[in-house]
Amino acid sequence: MASVLPLTDPKLIMLCVLCLILGAPLLFERLRVPPLVGMVVAGMLVGPWGFGILERDNSFETFSLVGLYYIMFMAGLSMDTSALKQRRTEVVSFGLLSFGVPFALGYGAAYWGLHMGMAASVIVACILSSHTMVAFSIASRYGLARHRGVTLSVVATLISLLLSLFILAGLSGAWDNGQSSTLNVQCSVANIQWSIPLWLVILGKCALFVGAVLWGLPRLTRFAFHRLSDDVLQYIFVMCAMLLCAVVCDWLGLEGVLGAFLCGLVMNRYIPESAPLMRHIDFMGNALFIPYFLIGVGMLIDIRLMFESTDALIVTAVVVVAAIVSKCLSAVIAARIFRLDSNCRLMMCGLTTAHAAGALAIVMVGRRLLLPDGSSLVGDVLMNAVVMLILFSCIFSAFITSAAARRISLSEVSTEEQQGVEDKMLVALDNEEAMPNLVNTAILMRPHRSTTPLVGVRLVVDAVGNERELQQARQLVNDASMIAASAGISLKKVVRSSVNAITGLSHLMKDFETSEIVMDYSRFSVLNSQLTSELLTTIPRQITVVHATQPVNTLRRIHVVVPPLAEKETGFVRWLNHVLRLARQLDCSIVFYCNEEAWSLIGERQRKHYIKVKARFHHFSDYGQMDDLKDYVNDDHMVVIIAARSGSVSFHPLMHKLAATVSTIFSAQSTMIIYPDQYGIEVHNVAFELGVRSKE
Repeated sequence: MASVLPLTDPKLIMLCVLCLILGAPLLFERLRVPPLVGMVVAGMLVGPWGFGILERDNSFETFSLVGLYYIMFMAGLSMDTSALKQRRTEVVSFGLLSFGVPFALGYGAAYWGLHMGMAASVIVACILSSHTMVAFSIASRYGLARHRGVTLSVVATLISLLLSLFILAGLSGAWDNGQSSTLNVQCSVANIQWSIPLWLVILGKCALFVGAVLWGLPRLTRFAFHRLSDDVLQYIFVMCAMLLCAVVCDWLGLEGVLGAFLCGLVMNRYIPESAPLMRHIDFMGNALFIPYFLIGVGMLIDIRLMFESTDALIVTAVVVVAAIVSKCLSAVIAARIFRLDSNCRLMMCGLTTAHAAGALAIVMVGRRLLLPDGSSLVGDVLMNAVVMLILFSCIFSAFITSAAARRISLSEVSTEEQQGVEDKMLVALDNEEAMPNLVNTAILMRPHRSTTPLVGVRLVVDAVGNERELQQARQLVNDASMIAASAGISLKKVVRSSVNAITGLSHLMKDFETSEIVMDYSRFSVLNSQLTSELLTTIPRQITVVHATQPVNTLRRIHVVVPPLAEKETGFVRWLNHVLRLARQLDCSIVFYCNEEAWSLIGERQRKHYIKVKARFHHFSDYGQMDDLKDYVNDDHMVVIIAARSGSVSFHPLMHKLAATVSTIFSAQSTMIIYPDQYGIEVHNVAFELGVRSKE
């Protein structure tokens, strides 16, 4: 058996890992243990300190490192950046608490409790003050990536890790600058010559890196997304950007996880939560990279070392208790200061107590620092204690985070999402080039948690017997279905032949009981004014006409032009929900051009249901002077025009030729024209009036 194990055949190694990824969650879920713990325990069992089935070779090192970067990248990608800006005081305060309390408690426990030297105590304090967002995938799986407690915890992770590495770099630099001869296990603060130029160099590197990423990465991302329409190529670009930021960060002497997080934070607004690309990123992380990281962490753990001696048991107990208690104490203090509820406090405790990669990186630096007698500053006993800390803190973090996520999911239900669940969109597909943007726009405007499918329709006018055209229509609908499926959304595929496009769409809306139509401008523009009027009177439900000049996820601002008295119309709330959802998903600002009466209702709804959306008001009362807005609109903005049907209270004569006017004024910008619901408009397109109307 010794000649067979550990496995060396790459096929068997990969098979074993995939079996662990598949089987461990299923087994541990039946035992009501979080799958994250199952992955760590599975790594312990198959690793070199368990049954010796697998060896932690270079492949595990590579995939584990990418998995760690992936966790931090997804944390930045999923973060609610608007909440981050609004709660700057909270996030910075909790970050400093999450660093300061564990650092002070860790230093005191090591220096006075375990009688370690000053330098070794600083190493212990840095280990305890840093933490790793191992349990972030649990919060993300419950759809809580933008929860207040999660946002606070993510920023606290970066602040605590950055400050820990900052102090560690100062200690290591002073040690390497010829001070090791004067340093011993009982050295005092005065013995270490903290070099001020060294601190300035570190700060300069941080500022240079952050500035370069914030300036260059958005431009590179917009350039790539403009030219890469394929989802696979977009995903490869995202991975390249993440790893490039991590590599540059490492090259500058910082920690790669900081680069991965910053990359995710910058790309946050270009990858909406409901976009197919986001689903690809989430899928690959949870299916491969993050499980590899967790299994790799488990393979480091040898639980027998804790019981080798009394000293090892005492050091392990002190380190583990001090780490967990100090992190929980930080969360409790922050929750008291900012009056956070118990669920938020529990989530913060769960996410900030896990130690993994950061602790290992710090302890490895300590192992490289040598005392005058040639021994390592961090001995085997402390090294084993840190390994045990990784095991127990990950288990504790997983259980607490799972409990908090379940409680939050049961107690916090979005009223706005409940109100929009009934929305059922019919997407009228016509143009192969415009189809991806049309489907993505519909996805972004629908309620995020809605289970109602989209209806993708390709209506072919008078194509009976034309099998070639019908086959092209089926292919177009299939492609649209694949885009929706990649975002986790069901799309019903419908191909119909009709002698009249308007009656065909009307019948399809009734057949599938849809509440609105989303169509491309190319279909709408071919209709003359008489047919346009017929379309609007035949279909009283909301009609949204989209013309996209660039990928919708690269838009930076939305301008919404609202006619006077639009707030009196039946469909006011529906279209307002749509544009606010679109702004929230794209994480871009939105400007409403309207009068004070409409803004009072718009602002009230935004504050009540879409508080994270950055909305502004610009007084605008002359709907006929729409060309005055051109100076406010850039090429990477979208203009949304709210229209009305003839006979409604908000109708304006310009709306008779609105499509042509908008395409002339905003020819370089993405545009959207919305005709809201108009249940109260009588239809006069029948030849005879019977004098009797059905009561509905």
